Amino acid sequence: MRKIYSLIAAVMLSIAFIPNSSAQVNFGGITFNNDIVSWGDMYNLSFTTHNYGTARSMAMGNAFTALGADMASASINPAGIGMYLNSDISVTPLMTFTKSPTEGADFNNSNAFKDRSDRFSLASAGGVFTAYRGTGALTNFNIGFVYNRIADFNQNSKFASFGNEATQSMANVFCTLSNVDGLMTNSDGTMPFGNDPYYWGAVLAYKNGLTNKDDEGWYIDRIGRDAIIDQYTAVETRGSIGEYAITMGFNFSDIFYMGATLGIQNVNYRRNVFYGEDYLYNDGQYPSGGEMPYQLTYMNYMQSTRLSGSGVNFKVGITARPVPWLRIGVAYHTPTYYSLSLRYSAEMWSETFSAGDNPDGYDLDNYGYMSDYVESPIWEDSGPYSWNFRSPSRLMFGVAVTIAKRLILSADYERSWYQSIRLQKSPIEDLSYTATMKDYFRGANTLRIGGEFRTLPFMDLRLGYIFSDGGLRYKNELYSHPMTRRENYITAGLGFKLGKTTYLDLAYQYNKSERTAYQSFFATEAGNEDNNIEAKPVITNNNRHLAVLTLGFRF
Repeated sequence: MRKIYSLIAAVMLSIAFIPNSSAQVNFGGITFNNDIVSWGDMYNLSFTTHNYGTARSMAMGNAFTALGADMASASINPAGIGMYLNSDISVTPLMTFTKSPTEGADFNNSNAFKDRSDRFSLASAGGVFTAYRGTGALTNFNIGFVYNRIADFNQNSKFASFGNEATQSMANVFCTLSNVDGLMTNSDGTMPFGNDPYYWGAVLAYKNGLTNKDDEGWYIDRIGRDAIIDQYTAVETRGSIGEYAITMGFNFSDIFYMGATLGIQNVNYRRNVFYGEDYLYNDGQYPSGGEMPYQLTYMNYMQSTRLSGSGVNFKVGITARPVPWLRIGVAYHTPTYYSLSLRYSAEMWSETFSAGDNPDGYDLDNYGYMSDYVESPIWEDSGPYSWNFRSPSRLMFGVAVTIAKRLILSADYERSWYQSIRLQKSPIEDLSYTATMKDYFRGANTLRIGGEFRTLPFMDLRLGYIFSDGGLRYKNELYSHPMTRRENYITAGLGFKLGKTTYLDLAYQYNKSERTAYQSFFATEAGNEDNNIEAKPVITNNNRHLAVLTLGFRF
């Protein structure tokens, strides 16, 4: 069993520079718990994004619960598949330009880290085919095979904090963790990684000289009390969730439509978290060699996490057209049931200056420095030890009207119950996030509106807007990871008929995601705040621009 929270007290004596402990210490931040699927991961993987579908649907804000006759219908309201009058195939590539600034906390001294990501990908592709056309009550029956890229995780962020006290170093967190949970070294001073990757950061810290141990406990002896700590954090996420939809739609007398979709999702999510510290002193005056024979100059810590797997869900929907100019649609999405493998590894490297006569006989360079670089093993949870969870269910309502056969207006409302997210199976015994999900999450509301105007016989103008208030119950709290508070989308596009069978659609989408404040790390004690070790809170919002093109053929 892998341990998640450290709650056991240990008695600590003051040797050199030892952080205090208490009966209960909570550890967290974006640099912690990367070796598991956290409840924040489950929320982020489940969160509804709207940068998917065809250029037409995206330009109209994906307000297609009632409108239909689009590849996006397979992932919104499958009743819209029944509205196709002809077979249709299309492909939709897109370019994504993402900027994730952290206000007032940027650092520009390294080309290795950026806060923007530009990607080319496939938004949608597939075909809908008429399987039956008749003159009775069942006017036609269509089947479709559609791919929609329903989530995009590609983004970079970075931030820094300068001039921090020595007591607020990550070394203090690892030292406290090692003391509180009673980590041990071998009799010869070596320290294996063990079978719990939660502690691998503490092991790396020991192997890089951030912490040390004797018979009385863990302590810090390479960072002076007067040290000034500059801290750097960078987070890179990559990947997406793609849904392969097997869908069908029925048309009854051009008045009533119904449909169903079996959605099979492919999850590919990667996260690299970098954290670094520089150890400085006023006027460049390091402690004397007699006081501190070895002195750290910097530390860098990199963690890599990958989640991959699949999910399955089912969607049903109906749409009524009581009069030719009005459509009313309802759709229900079951939860998506995910099974994910996790792969985790970490590495740390540091530099130490020998200020004295090198009493331990380390191998130093000509200037008195030595470097350490240590890699962890690779941890993998897969097969019978995979992570299984279910996402929220969703209910959608939509209305669309056609005016003078030239103007279409459409509006959708969506309700998603994020408090119903559940961890169903994990490789960690007795782990449950149920109480957390009920406490921190609630039902989310999403409004989508769109319009299409026939400006010329061969050209349509489209506009749209989307607002989501997110699923967080407490939007202003401080979290371990950045969580989406609310989202706004502005969309626009053009549609062109290139002939009797060919069409070309273009779309632009701007998305702004407002996120919660979060920290690189913290080790806090309830009722004893003087012992808290915390990085400064930051807020990283997300701004995304998408350029979309759809080329399609009807036959």
